Amino acid sequence: MTVAHQQDILYIKACRMKIFSANRSLPAEPVRYLRAVTLLAGILLACTSQAATPGDDLERLTAAQQVAARKMQQFMIDVEKEFFGEVAALNGSATLVETVVDPGNARYEIRVARGPVLEKAAVMTAITRVEEPPFVRGLRWNRFFEIALHPKTPRAGMLHATFVVQVAEDGTGTLGGTLDMMQAAQDPADLAWFRGERDAVFRRHGIDPAKYVVGGCGKPNEGAWKWHRPSTCTGASIFGTNVEVDEKNFDFVADVFRTGMERYFDLVRKRRLEPWGPAELQAQAHMRRRWLEDQLFWDLLSRKFVPYEAWSAANAPPVVMY
Repeated sequence: MTVAHQQDILYIKACRMKIFSANRSLPAEPVRYLRAVTLLAGILLACTSQAATPGDDLERLTAAQQVAARKMQQFMIDVEKEFFGEVAALNGSATLVETVVDPGNARYEIRVARGPVLEKAAVMTAITRVEEPPFVRGLRWNRFFEIALHPKTPRAGMLHATFVVQVAEDGTGTLGGTLDMMQAAQDPADLAWFRGERDAVFRRHGIDPAKYVVGGCGKPNEGAWKWHRPSTCTGASIFGTNVEVDEKNFDFVADVFRTGMERYFDLVRKRRLEPWGPAELQAQAHMRRRWLEDQLFWDLLSRKFVPYEAWSAANAPPVVMY
Protein backbone atom coordinates (compact mmCIF):
# COMPACT_ATOMS: atom_id res chain seq x y z
CA MET A 1 0.00 0.00 0.00
CA THR A 2 1.40 3.41 -0.93
CA VAL A 3 1.97 6.26 1.51
CA ALA A 4 -0.81 8.20 -0.23
CA HIS A 5 -3.24 5.32 0.33
CA GLN A 6 -2.26 5.09 3.99
CA GLN A 7 -2.88 8.82 4.37
CA ASP A 8 -6.31 8.47 2.73
CA ILE A 9 -7.32 5.73 5.16
CA LEU A 10 -6.13 7.80 8.11
CA TYR A 11 -8.19 10.63 6.68
CA ILE A 12 -11.28 8.40 6.84
CA LYS A 13 -10.84 8.05 10.58
CA ALA A 14 -10.52 11.78 11.01
CA CYS A 15 -13.61 12.40 8.88
CA ARG A 16 -15.64 9.83 10.80
CA MET A 17 -14.87 11.68 13.99
CA LYS A 18 -16.04 14.90 12.40
CA ILE A 19 -19.23 13.33 11.05
CA PHE A 20 -20.26 12.05 14.45
CA SER A 21 -19.30 15.18 16.27
CA ALA A 22 -21.90 17.40 17.80
CA ASN A 23 -22.29 19.66 14.77
CA ARG A 24 -22.65 16.63 12.35
CA SER A 25 -20.71 18.57 9.71
CA LEU A 26 -19.50 16.92 6.44
CA PRO A 27 -15.77 16.40 5.85
CA ALA A 28 -13.96 19.45 4.64
CA GLU A 29 -12.73 17.54 1.57
CA PRO A 30 -15.64 15.31 0.42
CA VAL A 31 -13.95 14.26 -2.84
CA ARG A 32 -10.91 12.96 -1.00
CA TYR A 33 -13.15 11.21 1.51
CA LEU A 34 -15.10 9.42 -1.20
CA ARG A 35 -11.88 8.38 -2.91
CA ALA A 36 -10.58 6.88 0.32
CA VAL A 37 -13.84 5.05 1.00
CA THR A 38 -13.77 3.62 -2.53
CA LEU A 39 -10.21 2.42 -1.98
CA LEU A 40 -11.11 0.72 1.28
CA ALA A 41 -14.15 -0.97 -0.28
CA GLY A 42 -11.96 -2.29 -3.08
CA ILE A 43 -9.44 -3.68 -0.61
CA LEU A 44 -12.18 -5.40 1.39
CA LEU A 45 -13.71 -6.86 -1.78
CA ALA A 46 -10.35 -8.19 -2.93
CA CYS A 47 -9.71 -9.78 0.44
CA THR A 48 -13.10 -11.49 0.58
CA SER A 49 -13.52 -12.48 -3.08
CA GLN A 50 -10.59 -14.89 -3.07
CA ALA A 51 -11.87 -16.78 -0.07
CA ALA A 52 -15.45 -16.77 -1.36
CA THR A 53 -14.67 -18.26 -4.78
CA PRO A 54 -12.10 -21.06 -4.56
CA GLY A 55 -11.54 -22.60 -7.96
CA ASP A 56 -12.90 -19.59 -9.82
CA ASP A 57 -10.37 -16.75 -9.64
CA LEU A 58 -9.20 -15.83 -13.12
CA GLU A 59 -7.27 -12.83 -11.83
CA ARG A 60 -4.75 -15.08 -10.08
CA LEU A 61 -3.77 -16.88 -13.31
CA THR A 62 -0.90 -16.04 -15.60
CA ALA A 63 -1.69 -14.54 -18.99
CA ALA A 64 -1.22 -17.91 -20.71
CA GLN A 65 -3.39 -19.67 -18.13
CA GLN A 66 -6.12 -17.05 -18.56
CA VAL A 67 -6.24 -17.67 -22.30
CA ALA A 68 -6.75 -21.41 -21.75
CA ALA A 69 -9.30 -20.81 -18.98
CA ARG A 70 -11.44 -18.50 -21.07
CA LYS A 71 -11.27 -20.87 -24.01
CA MET A 72 -12.39 -23.68 -21.69
CA GLN A 73 -15.42 -21.68 -20.59
CA GLN A 74 -16.49 -21.13 -24.20
CA PHE A 75 -15.66 -24.70 -25.18
CA MET A 76 -18.01 -26.07 -22.54
CA ILE A 77 -20.86 -23.88 -23.79
CA ASP A 78 -20.30 -24.68 -27.45
CA VAL A 79 -19.75 -28.42 -27.09
CA GLU A 80 -22.71 -28.95 -24.78
CA LYS A 81 -24.93 -27.17 -27.31
CA GLU A 82 -23.57 -29.35 -30.12
CA PHE A 83 -23.86 -32.48 -27.96
CA PHE A 84 -27.54 -32.07 -27.14
CA GLY A 85 -28.26 -30.93 -30.69
CA GLU A 86 -26.94 -34.25 -31.97
CA VAL A 87 -28.87 -36.12 -29.27
CA ALA A 88 -32.10 -34.37 -30.25
CA ALA A 89 -31.54 -35.16 -33.93
CA LEU A 90 -31.07 -38.88 -33.20
CA ASN A 91 -33.76 -39.25 -30.54
CA GLY A 92 -36.34 -36.91 -32.05
CA SER A 93 -36.19 -34.69 -28.97
CA ALA A 94 -33.90 -33.87 -26.07
CA THR A 95 -35.84 -33.09 -22.93
CA LEU A 96 -33.26 -32.46 -20.25
CA VAL A 97 -33.39 -33.40 -16.60
CA GLU A 98 -30.93 -31.40 -14.51
CA THR A 99 -29.42 -32.47 -11.20
CA VAL A 100 -27.17 -30.35 -8.97
CA VAL A 101 -24.98 -32.08 -6.39
CA ASP A 102 -22.98 -29.94 -3.97
CA PRO A 103 -21.34 -31.85 -1.11
CA GLY A 104 -19.06 -28.93 -0.27
CA ASN A 105 -15.84 -30.04 -1.95
CA ALA A 106 -17.25 -29.23 -5.41
CA ARG A 107 -20.39 -28.27 -7.30
CA TYR A 108 -21.60 -30.73 -9.95
CA GLU A 109 -24.25 -29.95 -12.55
CA ILE A 110 -25.58 -32.89 -14.54
CA ARG A 111 -27.94 -32.67 -17.51
CA VAL A 112 -29.41 -35.88 -18.93
CA ALA A 113 -31.51 -36.68 -22.02
CA ARG A 114 -33.08 -40.06 -22.75
CA GLY A 115 -34.59 -41.54 -25.87
CA PRO A 116 -35.00 -44.49 -28.26
CA VAL A 117 -31.62 -44.25 -30.02
CA LEU A 118 -29.41 -42.83 -27.29
CA GLU A 119 -30.93 -44.37 -24.19
CA LYS A 120 -28.95 -42.04 -21.95
CA ALA A 121 -26.89 -39.00 -22.93
CA ALA A 122 -25.38 -36.81 -20.21
CA VAL A 123 -23.15 -33.81 -19.62
CA MET A 124 -21.56 -33.08 -16.26
CA THR A 125 -19.72 -29.88 -15.38
CA ALA A 126 -17.93 -29.23 -12.12
CA ILE A 127 -15.92 -26.68 -10.18
CA THR A 128 -13.87 -28.10 -7.31
CA ARG A 129 -13.25 -26.10 -4.13
CA VAL A 130 -10.48 -28.15 -2.50
CA GLU A 131 -7.24 -29.77 -3.57
CA GLU A 132 -6.59 -33.49 -3.28
CA PRO A 133 -3.45 -34.24 -5.32
CA PRO A 134 -2.53 -35.70 -7.65
CA PHE A 135 -5.78 -35.44 -9.61
CA VAL A 136 -7.66 -32.55 -7.98
CA ARG A 137 -5.44 -29.44 -8.05
CA GLY A 138 -7.41 -26.35 -8.98
CA LEU A 139 -7.85 -24.05 -6.01
CA ARG A 140 -7.05 -20.95 -8.05
CA TRP A 141 -9.18 -21.93 -11.05
CA ASN A 142 -10.64 -25.09 -12.52
CA ARG A 143 -13.33 -26.50 -14.77
CA PHE A 144 -14.28 -30.14 -15.36
CA PHE A 145 -16.37 -31.28 -18.34
CA GLU A 146 -17.67 -34.80 -18.96
CA ILE A 147 -19.93 -36.46 -21.51
CA ALA A 148 -21.34 -40.00 -21.45
CA LEU A 149 -23.39 -41.74 -24.16
CA HIS A 150 -25.23 -45.05 -23.86
CA PRO A 151 -26.72 -46.04 -27.25
CA LYS A 152 -29.48 -48.60 -27.60
CA THR A 153 -27.58 -50.46 -30.29
CA PRO A 154 -24.93 -52.85 -28.98
CA ARG A 155 -22.98 -52.20 -32.20
CA ALA A 156 -21.65 -48.97 -30.68
CA GLY A 157 -20.25 -49.21 -27.18
CA MET A 158 -20.62 -46.55 -24.54
CA LEU A 159 -18.61 -43.37 -25.08
CA HIS A 160 -17.04 -41.57 -22.12
CA ALA A 161 -14.96 -38.41 -22.42
CA THR A 162 -13.59 -35.91 -19.90
CA PHE A 163 -11.70 -32.63 -20.08
CA VAL A 164 -10.19 -30.72 -17.15
CA VAL A 165 -8.28 -27.45 -16.83
CA GLN A 166 -6.98 -26.58 -13.36
CA VAL A 167 -4.51 -24.21 -11.74
CA ALA A 168 -3.39 -25.07 -8.22
CA GLU A 169 -2.93 -22.76 -5.25
CA ASP A 170 0.84 -22.79 -5.88
CA GLY A 171 0.27 -21.48 -9.43
CA THR A 172 1.13 -24.65 -11.31
CA GLY A 173 -1.37 -25.72 -13.95
CA THR A 174 -2.41 -29.10 -15.31
CA LEU A 175 -4.60 -29.85 -18.28
CA GLY A 176 -5.84 -33.21 -19.48
CA GLY A 177 -8.63 -35.36 -20.75
CA THR A 178 -9.81 -38.84 -21.62
CA LEU A 179 -11.65 -40.34 -24.57
CA ASP A 180 -12.77 -43.93 -24.25
CA MET A 181 -15.23 -46.13 -26.15
CA MET A 182 -16.18 -49.32 -24.34
CA GLN A 183 -16.14 -52.78 -25.90
CA ALA A 184 -19.61 -54.10 -26.81
CA ALA A 185 -20.39 -55.74 -30.17
CA GLN A 186 -18.63 -53.35 -32.54
CA ASP A 187 -17.49 -54.28 -36.02
CA PRO A 188 -13.65 -54.42 -36.01
CA ALA A 189 -13.72 -52.14 -39.04
CA ASP A 190 -15.54 -49.48 -37.01
CA LEU A 191 -12.91 -49.66 -34.29
CA ALA A 192 -10.10 -49.33 -36.80
CA TRP A 193 -11.83 -46.32 -38.37
CA PHE A 194 -12.41 -44.64 -35.00
CA ARG A 195 -8.79 -45.24 -33.98
CA GLY A 196 -7.64 -43.77 -37.29
CA GLU A 197 -9.70 -40.63 -36.70
CA ARG A 198 -8.09 -40.27 -33.28
CA ASP A 199 -4.60 -40.72 -34.70
CA ALA A 200 -5.28 -38.05 -37.32
CA VAL A 201 -5.97 -35.52 -34.57
CA PHE A 202 -2.72 -36.39 -32.81
CA ARG A 203 -0.72 -36.07 -36.00
CA ARG A 204 -2.39 -32.74 -36.72
CA HIS A 205 -0.85 -31.47 -33.49
CA GLY A 206 2.50 -33.16 -34.01
CA ILE A 207 2.04 -35.73 -31.22
CA ASP A 208 2.57 -39.49 -31.29
CA PRO A 209 -0.75 -41.26 -30.44
CA ALA A 210 1.19 -43.97 -28.59
CA LYS A 211 2.17 -41.38 -25.98
CA TYR A 212 -1.34 -41.27 -24.53
CA VAL A 213 -2.74 -44.79 -24.83
CA VAL A 214 -5.75 -45.44 -22.59
CA GLY A 215 -4.67 -46.82 -19.22
CA GLY A 216 -5.37 -50.51 -18.84
CA CYS A 217 -5.56 -51.02 -22.59
CA GLY A 218 -5.14 -54.72 -23.36
CA LYS A 219 -4.65 -55.72 -19.74
CA PRO A 220 -6.58 -58.75 -18.41
CA ASN A 221 -9.23 -58.19 -15.74
CA GLU A 222 -7.19 -59.60 -12.89
CA GLY A 223 -4.92 -58.38 -10.14
CA ALA A 224 -4.81 -54.57 -9.96
CA TRP A 225 -6.92 -54.38 -13.14
CA LYS A 226 -9.66 -56.75 -11.98
CA TRP A 227 -12.41 -54.13 -12.07
CA HIS A 228 -11.13 -52.00 -14.92
CA ARG A 229 -13.56 -50.97 -17.68
CA PRO A 230 -13.60 -52.93 -20.99
CA SER A 231 -11.94 -50.41 -23.32
CA THR A 232 -11.61 -50.77 -27.09
CA CYS A 233 -8.18 -49.05 -27.03
CA THR A 234 -9.43 -46.50 -29.55
CA GLY A 235 -9.31 -43.45 -27.28
CA ALA A 236 -6.72 -41.55 -25.29
CA SER A 237 -5.72 -40.67 -21.75
CA ILE A 238 -4.00 -37.29 -21.79
CA PHE A 239 -2.69 -36.67 -18.31
CA GLY A 240 0.76 -35.83 -17.05
CA THR A 241 2.73 -33.14 -15.28
CA ASN A 242 4.15 -32.00 -18.62
CA VAL A 243 0.72 -30.92 -19.93
CA GLU A 244 0.77 -27.28 -18.85
CA VAL A 245 -2.21 -24.94 -18.99
CA ASP A 246 -1.64 -22.90 -22.13
CA GLU A 247 -3.37 -22.31 -25.45
CA LYS A 248 -1.39 -24.89 -27.43
CA ASN A 249 -2.15 -27.75 -25.06
CA PHE A 250 -5.74 -26.63 -24.68
CA ASP A 251 -6.30 -26.70 -28.44
CA PHE A 252 -4.85 -30.21 -28.64
CA VAL A 253 -6.99 -31.75 -25.90
CA ALA A 254 -10.08 -29.87 -27.10
CA ASP A 255 -9.55 -31.26 -30.61
CA VAL A 256 -9.21 -34.84 -29.32
CA PHE A 257 -12.34 -34.49 -27.22
CA ARG A 258 -14.56 -32.81 -29.81
CA THR A 259 -13.45 -34.89 -32.79
CA GLY A 260 -13.96 -38.09 -30.82
CA MET A 261 -17.47 -37.00 -29.85
CA GLU A 262 -18.39 -36.04 -33.41
CA ARG A 263 -17.04 -39.24 -34.96
CA TYR A 264 -18.91 -41.26 -32.34
CA PHE A 265 -22.19 -39.66 -33.35
CA ASP A 266 -21.32 -40.61 -36.96
CA LEU A 267 -20.84 -44.20 -35.82
CA VAL A 268 -24.19 -44.32 -34.04
CA ARG A 269 -25.96 -42.93 -37.09
CA LYS A 270 -24.31 -45.58 -39.22
CA ARG A 271 -25.19 -48.57 -37.00
CA ARG A 272 -28.39 -47.60 -35.19
CA LEU A 273 -30.75 -49.44 -37.59
CA GLU A 274 -28.57 -52.49 -38.11
CA PRO A 275 -30.17 -55.59 -36.53
CA TRP A 276 -28.67 -57.39 -33.58
CA GLY A 277 -29.33 -60.59 -31.70
CA PRO A 278 -28.84 -62.26 -28.29
CA ALA A 279 -25.05 -62.43 -28.62
CA GLU A 280 -24.77 -58.70 -29.26
CA LEU A 281 -27.12 -57.89 -26.37
CA GLN A 282 -25.08 -60.13 -24.08
CA ALA A 283 -21.92 -58.24 -25.06
CA GLN A 284 -23.65 -54.95 -24.29
CA ALA A 285 -24.90 -56.19 -20.91
CA HIS A 286 -21.38 -57.31 -20.01
CA MET A 287 -19.98 -53.91 -20.99
CA ARG A 288 -22.55 -52.01 -18.91
CA ARG A 289 -22.00 -54.15 -15.84
CA ARG A 290 -18.23 -53.82 -16.15
CA TRP A 291 -18.51 -50.04 -16.46
CA LEU A 292 -20.53 -49.84 -13.26
CA GLU A 293 -18.03 -52.08 -11.47
CA ASP A 294 -15.18 -49.88 -12.70
CA GLN A 295 -16.80 -46.81 -11.16
CA LEU A 296 -17.62 -48.57 -7.91
CA PHE A 297 -14.40 -50.49 -7.32
CA TRP A 298 -11.58 -49.19 -9.55
CA ASP A 299 -11.84 -45.54 -10.61
CA LEU A 300 -10.12 -43.44 -7.94
CA LEU A 301 -12.15 -40.26 -8.39
CA SER A 302 -15.55 -41.95 -8.31
CA ARG A 303 -14.51 -43.95 -5.22
CA LYS A 304 -12.79 -41.17 -3.28
CA PHE A 305 -13.90 -37.75 -4.48
CA VAL A 306 -16.93 -37.46 -6.79
CA PRO A 307 -20.09 -38.45 -4.90
CA TYR A 308 -22.19 -41.36 -6.12
CA GLU A 309 -25.16 -39.06 -6.70
CA ALA A 310 -23.11 -37.08 -9.23
CA TRP A 311 -21.19 -39.70 -11.20
CA SER A 312 -24.09 -42.16 -11.38
CA ALA A 313 -26.41 -39.45 -12.68
CA ALA A 314 -23.86 -38.63 -15.37
CA ASN A 315 -22.40 -41.90 -16.61
CA ALA A 316 -24.03 -44.96 -15.01
CA PRO A 317 -25.73 -47.20 -17.60
CA PRO A 318 -29.51 -46.88 -18.04
CA VAL A 319 -29.87 -50.62 -17.30
CA VAL A 320 -27.49 -53.06 -15.61
CA MET A 321 -28.09 -56.81 -15.61
CA TYR A 322 -26.37 -59.49 -13.55
